[in-house]
Amino acid sequence: MNLTATTNSFERLQHTPAGSVGSPRGNCEGCGMFIWSEGGYRVPGLPGIHCSIKCIETVLFGQERCRWCGRKMDKPRSSIDSRLCSPGCSEKYYARVLEDKTARLGSGKRFILWLQENRAAVYRQLLGLGTPESGYCQNPQCPNGEGGQPGSLALMRADAQYCNTACRMAAQRVLTPRNRPSHKPFSTGNKCNASPGKAFRVNSRKKALFDGLNRLPRRFPQPAE
Repeated sequence: MNLTATTNSFERLQHTPAGSVGSPRGNCEGCGMFIWSEGGYRVPGLPGIHCSIKCIETVLFGQERCRWCGRKMDKPRSSIDSRLCSPGCSEKYYARVLEDKTARLGSGKRFILWLQENRAAVYRQLLGLGTPESGYCQNPQCPNGEGGQPGSLALMRADAQYCNTACRMAAQRVLTPRNRPSHKPFSTGNKCNASPGKAFRVNSRKKALFDGLNRLPRRFPQPAE
């Protein structure tokens, strides 16, 4: 299963918040600028909306995070080396950001790698993959494979569909609205919890508009026997 996302896939993350034409529809989480009717990008698992891929990468790889992988760091200092969490991240950052600039801020390259490692389900959505291929965990949200893949079933029994119990339970909880059973009790519109034999009031604190069934014999004459 070969997975390769490109920056052209980002259109799947585009989102336009509700609002009026000519009025701002929120603020970008990266730069703070207004989001207008053209919308921006919403990434599942990240708060808010972003006006550009550059702002997404600014949030993911700025502040107290590794400049290459986005891992949280403890009080990084101002030097570049102090903002890279490992020798491997340092090597990749120098080679692809500072030298050939293929992963410069806003290119989307680091964002794709971040999704691959941290949001595998979103990464697969960018590829337009719906149902996982046979031989892989059938939980659409499975994060257990390598390189953005679902977990492999190679070492599982022949009829296995999920790579572990957690994925099986997660997949079983995902129901479409049409198939989801309704547990909402039937309501007659009476919000006062009136039961037979008790009067209930509508839009009045003093006058009962309806009486309970047990009062009917006293209010209406009975036929002669």
